[in-house]
Amino acid sequence: METTAFEATKAPLGHRALLAFQETMETMTTMEPPAMKEPKIAFMASLATHFSNQNSGIIFSSVETNIGNFFDVMTGRFGAPVSGVYFFTFSMMKHEDVEEVYVYLMHNGNTVFSMYSYEMKGKSDTSSNHAVLKLAKGDEVWLRMGNGALHGDHQRFSTFAGFLLFETK
Repeated sequence: METTAFEATKAPLGHRALLAFQETMETMTTMEPPAMKEPKIAFMASLATHFSNQNSGIIFSSVETNIGNFFDVMTGRFGAPVSGVYFFTFSMMKHEDVEEVYVYLMHNGNTVFSMYSYEMKGKSDTSSNHAVLKLAKGDEVWLRMGNGALHGDHQRFSTFAGFLLFETK
């Protein structure tokens, strides 16, 4: 037999407490867990000036987007604030004073991919590449210049961007 709320108020105090507890438990079992707030993580940097420091991390002269401030503008490195799967993309324009350019996407000191561009001196060439990486909290991702030189100007032909796709445990 089901007890109504009106009847429950007439019941002895111990019985009313039991009814309230049962009602609370029923409500809790039908509730959905609270939604976890996904962190907002994204960056985009570009070269507004030429870059030619061979065998070093590329330092981008302009940062257009840095949601969460996890892209270090001084080092050109992205530090993962949470474990998850991230997307990275890089586009470059070879500087016209060199014939070839090598650029490497680095993850904690290991090369993920290489990009190569070749065109005779006096001509520009573009190239791009993308990666989806599973990162642990604290991992770092950056671009390392191999040899050559990158073109940079107000049109931002050389860019580096990344964002969190989803968190992992």
